[in-house]
Amino acid sequence: MSLITTLIILTLGIALLCAIDLAFVAWAYELEDRPQRIDVVTADGWTVTAWHRAAEARPGASREKRVPVVLCHGLANNHSFMEFRGDQNLAKFLSSVGFDCYSLDLRGAGDTRAPDEGPWDATVDDHVRFDLPALVDEISRRSGSPKVVWIGHSLGGVVALAAASTTLKDRIAALITIGSPVYFSFPRRLTWLMRLACALAPWGQFNATVLKLIAPFAGRTPAPAIANATANLKNIEPIAQRYLVANVFAPMWKGVLTQLEGWVLHDRFASTDATTDYRAGVATLRMPILVIGGTMDHLAPPAATTRFFELVQSPVRELALLQDYGHGDLVIGARAHLEVYPLVEKFLRGVTPSPAPVGEGWGEGQSRS
Repeated sequence: MSLITTLIILTLGIALLCAIDLAFVAWAYELEDRPQRIDVVTADGWTVTAWHRAAEARPGASREKRVPVVLCHGLANNHSFMEFRGDQNLAKFLSSVGFDCYSLDLRGAGDTRAPDEGPWDATVDDHVRFDLPALVDEISRRSGSPKVVWIGHSLGGVVALAAASTTLKDRIAALITIGSPVYFSFPRRLTWLMRLACALAPWGQFNATVLKLIAPFAGRTPAPAIANATANLKNIEPIAQRYLVANVFAPMWKGVLTQLEGWVLHDRFASTDATTDYRAGVATLRMPILVIGGTMDHLAPPAATTRFFELVQSPVRELALLQDYGHGDLVIGARAHLEVYPLVEKFLRGVTPSPAPVGEGWGEGQSRS
């Protein structure tokens, strides 16, 4: 048998094993109780998605509609991060206490689709200019509310902060960021990984969904040290780690990684052409803002989170730094539904208007619920 034939057989064998593994992962770790999918076309031709979970009707609850709540994932994640499993499902929790929720997939995540002619790369600016306005417009059309409440984890909060003073000006009624920095200082090893991911993304993106292959081993074997930068794994149960790896990861855009690296190197939070200073825009925001962080978060360290909070000049602003929480576990940690979600609910009840019944308008000056 020739060397070439041996290599072909070996390659086909590995491909078959990977296909079997992926099929097993899709079957064994399928997430249940999925919300309604809504496809939205952006101005530049992308099809992005929102996943709607309607507010649950509760006996004795007000029949008035609230401003819809938008939940946005972070870098290399998709909507399943906000629509996870069991008690670790922020969208379902908020729905159960009366909020209409829409979990997003930004371009490149989930089953979003590019126009036939591309493009095959994206930046944070593309999320800000195209994805967010299109998604908010569609959610406003469906809900009848000109404004939304935004809850963003990590990059999901960063893009909202960038858009709130630009493309979504006067469209966000209240904003909650979870592990979202505006001052960037990543661990050196993470910066090197970002550069490696860029090098491995000759066609515009590094497909992190390949991590699904190791889902059956997550929580059963020691995790690489870099994993602790993305979450305090002690706060995530082993079975949840397997579901996480199987469902939540999404490709990373080369343009986004390059832009993030520039923010780290030059201590800035701005558009790629440097004409829009997003950080300066944060200081102009006046909607109610809740900043949530973890004392063990390596991507949004406590010092950076506190500095971000001090930049905020909103008349209604709150800071919550949770002990022993890392990055991702702020949303999907084993006790997040007991220690983080209630903070979100309490803040929303205090600042979110309860508008008049449908047909009577969504005007300013309505009383808080």
